[in-house]
Amino acid sequence: MVKKFLFSLAVFGAASFAQDPNLHIYLAYGQSNMSGQATITDTDRQTNPRFLVLRAGNHSNQKVGEFYPAAPPMGHSGSKVGIVDFFGRKMIKELPDSITVAVANVAIGGQSIDLFDKDRNAAYVQNAKNKNDTWWIQYLNEYGGDVHKRIVEMGKIAKQKGVIKGFLFHQGEADYQMKDWPERVKKVYDQFIEELELDPEKTPILLGELAPTGDLGWRNDAVKEAADLIPNGYVISAQGCPAIKEPSYTLHFTRDGYQTLGERYAEKMLELLKAQEPAPDTSKKDSLVTDSSKVVPSDSTGRDSVATDSTNSIRNSAVARAVESHLPRLFYDVREHSLFVRFKKNGIEHRYRLTGRKQ
Repeated sequence: MVKKFLFSLAVFGAASFAQDPNLHIYLAYGQSNMSGQATITDTDRQTNPRFLVLRAGNHSNQKVGEFYPAAPPMGHSGSKVGIVDFFGRKMIKELPDSITVAVANVAIGGQSIDLFDKDRNAAYVQNAKNKNDTWWIQYLNEYGGDVHKRIVEMGKIAKQKGVIKGFLFHQGEADYQMKDWPERVKKVYDQFIEELELDPEKTPILLGELAPTGDLGWRNDAVKEAADLIPNGYVISAQGCPAIKEPSYTLHFTRDGYQTLGERYAEKMLELLKAQEPAPDTSKKDSLVTDSSKVVPSDSTGRDSVATDSTNSIRNSAVARAVESHLPRLFYDVREHSLFVRFKKNGIEHRYRLTGRKQ
């Protein structure tokens, strides 16, 4: 009976731990400021193994749905350097070395929030084609012809490989006359949460302001309104982020503006990650029986990590929570790098190794 239980637990446990809890993935979407408009430099092409792009666009001889060292263009083939580039660099600078950050970027310049709405995008694309507004269709095709669907596809891959930590959003210039834009922004976010089966309380969306010194800085009240409609929505200030004066408009940030804004996205996300950390457990700690005569180890070492007999990734996993609510109990020995199950029988505590090797 015990052997059958251990075998089932080992199989279930292996499936549960297939994800890498230290791979933090962010889904980014919006229009040109999210795709990035700053000129790419040689420095931008330098990669770091802890900052990855989950390729969402079909270009650069890289496969959609695969992870690669992050380097521009991070979105479609016409993307340059922008928010996500500086966001990722700041994140890995501040997070522990054990954490890897990845971004999937799905953004196309000049397009409405309706392009991301699964209920409206088909009609939106057809209307653009009817008006011969087709310069951007080549980028849409790189995203498989449907940006909403592509984001969901990337989200499903992200859940299999790591953990979705949040959404990065910057859009609104194209919709400056849309009175219900905040409600439409919330609707799209809600669609992603539902389709990807995410917990909205653990999956924030960061909404960046439009360039305050640009033509549409006055629309930032709508950005705040959108964030207020989403319980886990946060405005990222663009104050002090300069914009470029171009021949027909002033909408895009300068390189310095992108860096400041991208790092502010990261600072807010780091703050939210810190707040999500479990509070210290002040209750009585679980410990092994100190009488060595009543402990029967499964190997000759007889060693155990009493003070730190588990890691957060294992204790927070579904299988660990399920087992720990009843005897036997699951724990991870950090010194032996092994997963064990332990239980008491006739007052004697036993443990059995599930993974790892004897030291």
